[in-house]
Amino acid sequence: MEKTVISERLKSGGLCYFITTLLFTIQLFCYICNSNVIDNMDFIGWVFYLSSCISQASTFALFPFIVLFLPACISGHPKIGIALMCLGETIISVLLFLNMQIYNIYRFHINGFVLNLVFGGNAGEIFTFDSALYMKEAILLTIFVGICVSISVIAWKKRILCKRRTIYTAISCILACTVFSHGYHIYASYIQKPSVIKSRSLIPYYFPTTSTSLMAKLNIAPVRNGMENFKEASGDAEYPKNPIKYVLPDSVMPNIVMIMIDSWNRRTLTPECMPETYRYAERNEWYDNHFSGSNGTRSSIFGIFFSVPSYYWYIFEADKTSPVFIDQMLSLGYTCRIYPSATITEPPFDRVIFHRIPNLNTSTDGENVYERDHNLTDNFINDLDSLRIEGKPFFSFLFYDLPHSFEIPSDKLNTFSPSWKFADYTKLDNDLDPTGFFNLYRNCCHEDDILIGNVLNAIDKAGIADNTIVIISGDHSQEFNENHKNYWGHNSNYSQWQIRVPLICHIPGRTARKYSHRTTHYDIIPTIMTHALGVQNPTSDYSFGHVLSDSIDRGWIVAGSELNYAFIIPGDTILEKAADGSMCVYDRNMNCINDYRLNASDFNNAINKLNHFLK
Repeated sequence: MEKTVISERLKSGGLCYFITTLLFTIQLFCYICNSNVIDNMDFIGWVFYLSSCISQASTFALFPFIVLFLPACISGHPKIGIALMCLGETIISVLLFLNMQIYNIYRFHINGFVLNLVFGGNAGEIFTFDSALYMKEAILLTIFVGICVSISVIAWKKRILCKRRTIYTAISCILACTVFSHGYHIYASYIQKPSVIKSRSLIPYYFPTTSTSLMAKLNIAPVRNGMENFKEASGDAEYPKNPIKYVLPDSVMPNIVMIMIDSWNRRTLTPECMPETYRYAERNEWYDNHFSGSNGTRSSIFGIFFSVPSYYWYIFEADKTSPVFIDQMLSLGYTCRIYPSATITEPPFDRVIFHRIPNLNTSTDGENVYERDHNLTDNFINDLDSLRIEGKPFFSFLFYDLPHSFEIPSDKLNTFSPSWKFADYTKLDNDLDPTGFFNLYRNCCHEDDILIGNVLNAIDKAGIADNTIVIISGDHSQEFNENHKNYWGHNSNYSQWQIRVPLICHIPGRTARKYSHRTTHYDIIPTIMTHALGVQNPTSDYSFGHVLSDSIDRGWIVAGSELNYAFIIPGDTILEKAADGSMCVYDRNMNCINDYRLNASDFNNAINKLNHFLK
């Protein structure tokens, strides 16, 4: 008997849950109405979007059901449970409505930045509305409240009519939509289907499943376009803002060699640890206050080549947008070659950044990272003769991985000791003396320094140094608990120990100098485009950066990915938006700053800049 009573009580909550899921689905589906994503939709895209809306709506509706209704229902107070559930539904429904308006304005969902503005009392400096608009908003919100109350009343009165078959059918539909949306997204994101990639971002805090490795195992071919089937990008992005205009230099076009070291901590650029690179830095332009575009490889490499934050990753991926830098080189007849230690298929740089490069090399042979770093060096040096004989300008990108992987032979651990033999991450805690671990890292950097020295010497011996631009930097840094907050490695915070890296530039004809003004990875491409490729456009047409030697204040620097990013503001305060939407504020040493209030005007300018390349 007790079982039957509980079952009857649950019916009211279950019916309320299903109707609320339908309401939330309608609200989420409406997100696409005011978006230009609608122009990219096809039949399967609509099916994916609708099923994703249902899946996410059911997740939102599940929270008030489990947290508010179930405890009251089981304790014998189903009416109270329905009332509480109604309250939770109303709050979520109102937030979905407000979030849609925020998204239409700023292209991001409600997050900690917005909440800090609103509750910090600064919203009035940005959001100034007419009284008629307030009245309209109040009416709309009242309607949503009325709908949620009506749903709860209907669910309570019609609970007896709710049959098990109906419940099972509804549950099956929700599960089917969830399985389809996540399953199809695995495939669609791999082949870069625009209708799927673009529409998923409309749904707030929806993170469908991806699996590049699974697709590769199934031998499903990703999109990897060469020039022969390149399609002009179209869609959400306006990059570049204006057609590129350039004037060819009177002299021969310079070669460009870009050398990146994965996870390069600036403390290793010393005469003892990296003598070859250090000497090169002293003889050229050395930027000693340089910041990466992220604390991870995926976003930082994107930031270098596109010269915009990785906030644009999925938009550019869906539009098949190519970096203006690469397009310009190819139009000028450059031979472009990539020499990666780690494969560039994961993260999919081959599909997102380098897809226009013909005969793209995606990996380097070798049993381990140490061998691959050596082999990529040899491959570049061996190619120099043929490149020189070919007579065309060339671009080469060398990407070393040893300081990231720590895969170094034991007989190479004697330069700096005592040294760990391998990276034992189980030892890491806030009380650990980092000397042994850091010495292991320094030994890895020392080995790559030898290889970089070989590359630089080969350029000299080939007689092309006076006509070759060389850029040496790291994609991001590697932290060794410098802030004493138990942070190790990267991808965990936006302090200088994870995003500040060395930058060395050899630009023929320029004098050696050490610069101390702040620069960023977004400045690298504008510098090359201006000094090497004859581009006349203002840098704002294709970049977030400036020419490196320009000491202009960089203002709020944005670093990170489309989900988790931070603004590094003057004074090195870090305003971080986490993946879950929350906002965290730290000083330069990663100490939390409580009760931080955003400067509304500066924030508005930063967001407008962040959306600069969106239509």
